[in-house]
Amino acid sequence: MAKTRSDIILKSGYFFIAVNFFLAVFNILIGILANSLAIASDAIHSLTDSISGFLIIISEKLANHRKLSDYRIKIERITTIIIATTIILLGLELIISSIKNIYSPEEVNYSVGTIIVLIASITTKFLLAKYLKDKGKEVKSDVLFASGAETLNDTWISIVVLVSIIINLIFKLDIESYASIFISLIIIKTGLEFIFPHLFHHHHHHLESNKDHDHCGKDK
Repeated sequence: MAKTRSDIILKSGYFFIAVNFFLAVFNILIGILANSLAIASDAIHSLTDSISGFLIIISEKLANHRKLSDYRIKIERITTIIIATTIILLGLELIISSIKNIYSPEEVNYSVGTIIVLIASITTKFLLAKYLKDKGKEVKSDVLFASGAETLNDTWISIVVLVSIIINLIFKLDIESYASIFISLIIIKTGLEFIFPHLFHHHHHHLESNKDHDHCGKDK
């Protein structure tokens, strides 16, 4: 059972990475075509989730090697700090770009196609969140369940982007730079949570893969 459980966690981790990486690349292309910072910011956030998936896999693989168990936390901590610093810098760069865009706005090229793509992205994130939470319940893994909960929260970020685009198309009111700032703050918050798991009063999933304590007894 232990081996099967580990295989499910690893498979889910790889699937998590693949889907988020696909969403990130796809949304970056759409963001470039539409000249939209908000879509690009959402894409970057999907990319940070993809990185989180690597930490799920690293944690599980290290937990399966008893010889490395003493170094597991240290390796995770160093890797996490490096990744978190990159995430925070990305968030700050996006905020700077968004503020510049507020004062010197560039023309965006939204279309019905953009909305359809974003709806598809939101649907994919929602289904991914459900998949991860279901697998987390199945194998009693806080790692997967927390990843699913986080992905569900990310879905709301994409909805914010979608709403800002619809407002732009209907009312010709450009609020996408403000939406981008909002997403950038979420990205920075994510980076800070990697470094300080207790900062926002909850555990981030990348340090919760201890096999002896990794269970999910109830819905969160």
